[in-house]
Amino acid sequence: MKTTLLIFGSIFLIVMSTAAVNIKVDEPGVCFVCHEEMETLKNKKHIHSAFESGICSDCHNPHASSHASLLATSTEELCLSCHEDFEHNMLQDKIHQPLLENNCIICHDPHASDFANITRQKTPELCQQCHSDIDNWMKREHIHEPLADGDCLGCHSPHSSANEGLLLTDVPKLCFECHTEDENFRLAHKGYQLSEANCITCHDAHASSQPNLLMPNQHQPFSEDNCRTCHASGNNVSAFELNAGAKTVCTGCHQSIKDEDKKTYHHNLDDDKSCINCHNPHASPTKSLLAAEQNILCMRCHFNDLEANENKSDYITHNGIDCSNCHSPHGSNNS
Repeated sequence: MKTTLLIFGSIFLIVMSTAAVNIKVDEPGVCFVCHEEMETLKNKKHIHSAFESGICSDCHNPHASSHASLLATSTEELCLSCHEDFEHNMLQDKIHQPLLENNCIICHDPHASDFANITRQKTPELCQQCHSDIDNWMKREHIHEPLADGDCLGCHSPHSSANEGLLLTDVPKLCFECHTEDENFRLAHKGYQLSEANCITCHDAHASSQPNLLMPNQHQPFSEDNCRTCHASGNNVSAFELNAGAKTVCTGCHQSIKDEDKKTYHHNLDDDKSCINCHNPHASPTKSLLAAEQNILCMRCHFNDLEANENKSDYITHNGIDCSNCHSPHGSNNS
């Protein structure tokens, strides 16, 4: 008798569990009973296909979850379950921080939006949420046309890139997609061949107080139009051909740097290109013609041995203070 009851009990549980799995739920109707604000999103111009399908449980667990918003799994796994083509972005050299942190929804609304690619705002307003410099750029007298038009994606990839600054391609190839290397262009650049030049060593790619988007802090030979102080002369000369090695050319005027080289500890001054590793030889947005602000420039070399889950910014112990306040950038007799 007990055996018979056990058999019937087991069958009952199997039938009930099967019936529970097959319960039909009116999605998204039953969800909209409480989440009525979600129903209005259907009027947006751009609707996420997952939301448009009406199967809320494809992304959300209707009962309980260990993830925010009752998501069925992590944002990373959930997004890649459909957008698997984005996995290749994680293999690129430069990865946009939101993607690196698997935070897709900081830029994209997971349900619907009035903006293309279901972004939360239009560009550049969306970019400006993190890149606060944009506000200052827009106040300058001369603004690069793509920025003025709000076309950040005309130059930058929003996810990842093989190029610094998440550029779509390298410089000058990217620049020559809009700027034609005609006779007027060559005259403005003193006849130098710029097919391999780095345009952003002279021009600010976003905005400037100077005409032609030139950087505001200019090297004296550059501002005086005296290229031959450093560069070889003649037509079709490479933009990188100097009168001598970079260090020799620089210390020809900046002779005090030679004394730094003799100190017990000197900062990479054994390298012939050491000067231009840190300084922009033509123009710069920063003082001392540095190639970038110190918190960015110094970190290009320092703390490159961190683990993947570590952030360089965690090692900046004095926020807002330049490294050179404590460290001599060229040489010192102190360790």
